[in-house]
Amino acid sequence: MTANYSIQTTKLNNDGCTTRQVDPVLETKDKYDFGYIERTVYEFADSDDTLGPQVKEALSVIEQTYKTYGLDATALSFNGGKDCTVLLHLVVAVLSRLHKDRQHLRTVFVTCPNPFPHVDAFVNVCTRRYHLDCIAIPGPMRPALQEFLSCSSPSPKAIFVGIRRNDPYAETLTHFNKTDKGWPDFMRVHPIIDWTYKDIWGFLLKLRIPYCSLYDYGGVGKEGCEVGYTSLGSMENTHPNPQLRNESGDGFKPAYMLQDETYERCGRVGSSVS
Repeated sequence: MTANYSIQTTKLNNDGCTTRQVDPVLETKDKYDFGYIERTVYEFADSDDTLGPQVKEALSVIEQTYKTYGLDATALSFNGGKDCTVLLHLVVAVLSRLHKDRQHLRTVFVTCPNPFPHVDAFVNVCTRRYHLDCIAIPGPMRPALQEFLSCSSPSPKAIFVGIRRNDPYAETLTHFNKTDKGWPDFMRVHPIIDWTYKDIWGFLLKLRIPYCSLYDYGGVGKEGCEVGYTSLGSMENTHPNPQLRNESGDGFKPAYMLQDETYERCGRVGSSVS
């Protein structure tokens, strides 16, 4: 059943967000200042940072999407993962620049069985912070997207997706790809398709953006579970990444310390991506 997204979860430390130091402006639980996000992201894109060209390209793809399909026919797929968090922040920066009078982002959250409460809590706080018009629909992905298109008015013609080149079945994707035959018909837009794992963490850490706490814990998490996650799915198919195990064998390092991104999905069973 489709409903406006507002999941009630067990009280978690920091609403499922990282406990690392973040930008003080982004610590609020209320709606973000989109103008601030616009300024910081576009300034970063124009900076001398090695990640600047990647950010500038992603912003250009998002701008092109809004100019081609319009605000009302464009939506975002968001699941609380690191890649989607980067994409959300980029989309909001462009939304502020192009549509300052319309800062309400249409979003679909395709849920999975037995989800991490940390992820649900994080999506919930992002819904408030980024002012998302977020609809939660149970997976699998294909029928969930069909339901999203059917229940939305107007039906989205383009959806931003936070997929990257090293994700399953993404080898041949470009910034713009129509959905495959048999899938709901819309344009899949992939602004960060050519970003690396290092790029994702560079953007989050350099701009000090809040992200899901499950990527943070090294060792035993505060909720009593041992974690070392680099890619998130359900509680049934997500396990600590063995590449992050501490040299002592006791506990794990946080996700941003993974050295070889080809091991990003170690510890995952199944195909959902975040």
